[in-house]
Amino acid sequence: MTDRPAAPPFSNILAVCDIADPNADSLARAAALARENGARLTALAVGDDHADIHQLARFAGVDAADIQAGMMDALEAGLAERIAPFAGDLEIGIETRLGRPFREIIGDVIENGRDLVVKMAEPFDHKHRYLFTSTDQQLLRKCPCPVWLAMPGAAQPPKTILAAVDLDDENGPADEALNRIIIDTACRIAALNGATLHITHVWDAPAEDLVRRWTNDPDDVRRYLDATEDGRRKALDALARQAKADMTVDAMPAAIVPHLARGRPRDVIPAHVEAMGIDLLVIGTLVRTGIPGMIIGNTAEDVLNAIGCSVLTVKPPGYVSPLEHG
Repeated sequence: MTDRPAAPPFSNILAVCDIADPNADSLARAAALARENGARLTALAVGDDHADIHQLARFAGVDAADIQAGMMDALEAGLAERIAPFAGDLEIGIETRLGRPFREIIGDVIENGRDLVVKMAEPFDHKHRYLFTSTDQQLLRKCPCPVWLAMPGAAQPPKTILAAVDLDDENGPADEALNRIIIDTACRIAALNGATLHITHVWDAPAEDLVRRWTNDPDDVRRYLDATEDGRRKALDALARQAKADMTVDAMPAAIVPHLARGRPRDVIPAHVEAMGIDLLVIGTLVRTGIPGMIIGNTAEDVLNAIGCSVLTVKPPGYVSPLEHG
């Protein structure tokens, strides 16, 4: 056992509800997680406070505040109807806000110390592509707590989970700390329902072209590639062994299965999701651009836009949302 703390169970969950969509089941998914974790659960509905409300009020001869109050009343009534089926076994708080959805969701997270946001992924277009609408993209980039974007029709609870880790030495301790959070979080979710946890690392050999340029011996290239792959395999096996050693009784998946593949994450991870029948992808976001708050790179965005399962993103230790500074 190590002396590092395990990822705590979720204790303060926020379910983002779209009261205009009767088929959105983020509340049902969040309620199941709240029961499993003994967590506090709050349902949030956000009304888009359009800039033209004041213009509408002027032409309609009413006060803009009255329009906004009416919007809030409608949100509260819709949420009350949504939470009614869960009233028997859960106490669910209600929050309503007006404004740009991502700002209001993150504002609630910051103000109330939420440790998980559960939201249905929104269609990207009319061809059933999901993830990375404006709101979802902003949440993945800037929300300080984990964000669970659930796909309509996805298995609930998830029975097959994939944790994607980065074992590149580029970021050293930063990558290591984030990998531990990814694994701890995935283990806890898998343990709740006896799910199988797959851990995947996609590697490449960035110096291969350089080696080929400076040697005429194909064996030199092969030795370089073999050494790189061997190093990554050992790192992945060590991570899986450590995860098993760190398990407690309440955080024990049905099995942990490591996978190593060469290629581009944007290609390999979606292929693994499809081939393994993954219900939930757990992936980390890490600062690579040096721009505070912009923590998800193009590769991760490409991966998430190419998958068809639910996704849970976690942040690195010490991440501070840019919205905390206004």
